Amino acid sequence: MRARRTQADRTAQTRRAILDATFDALVDVGFSAVTTPGIAHRAGVSLGAVQHHFPTKSDLLSAAVAHAFDRSVEEYREAIGRLDPAADLSDAAIDLLWSMYSRPTYIAWHELWTAARTDPELATAVIDIDRRLMATIERVYAELFPANRDTGEPRTVGIRLHLVFALFDGLALSRSIPGYEPYPTDAILAAAKALIRSQPEDNGVPHPTK
Repeated sequence: MRARRTQADRTAQTRRAILDATFDALVDVGFSAVTTPGIAHRAGVSLGAVQHHFPTKSDLLSAAVAHAFDRSVEEYREAIGRLDPAADLSDAAIDLLWSMYSRPTYIAWHELWTAARTDPELATAVIDIDRRLMATIERVYAELFPANRDTGEPRTVGIRLHLVFALFDGLALSRSIPGYEPYPTDAILAAAKALIRSQPEDNGVPHPTK
C-alpha cells in the first residue's frame, strides 16, 4: 500500500514546485516579465500559497536561483568524482565549469544580478547568495586541489577563482544573444587552460554553480 504523504511532504512539494516554476520563468521571459500570479499559474498552486512561502518577489526570485545553485553544486561534485584519475584535472575542471555556465542557471543568475543594480531589496538577497556561493566554491576547490590550499596569501585562492569567474562571466554574456558568438569559444577555453597550466601554484579552478 502506498504510504500517505505527510503535511511536511506536501509543503515541501509545493515549495519545490514554486521554486522550479520561478526559475523557469526567469529563464523563459526574464526578470521584468516575471509576476507572482504568473508563477502561481506555472506551479499549479494558488497565489496565496506562493505568498505564504515567499512574502516578497525578491524572496521568491533569490530562493529559486539559490535552489538551482544548490543542485548545480552537487552535480559538479558528482561529475568531478566520475573523472578518470589519469585525466588532466585542471582541463577537466575548466570543461565542467564551462558546462555549468552554459546551463540555464547562468541565465537566471544574470537576470537577477542585473536587476539587483537598481533594486536594493533584491541586491541584499543576491549578495547573500553570492557570498555563500563563494564560500562553498572555495571549499570544493580545497577538496579537489589540496596541495594548493596553503600556498600564497590567504586571499590568493579567492582572487584566482574570481579571475576565472570573471572570464567565464564575460564569455557567457558575450554569447547570450542566440546565434551570435563574437569569438570562437573553444579558442578562449584553450587559452584559459594554457594560462592556468602556466601557473605552477594553481592546478585547476573549479566553479560548480553558474
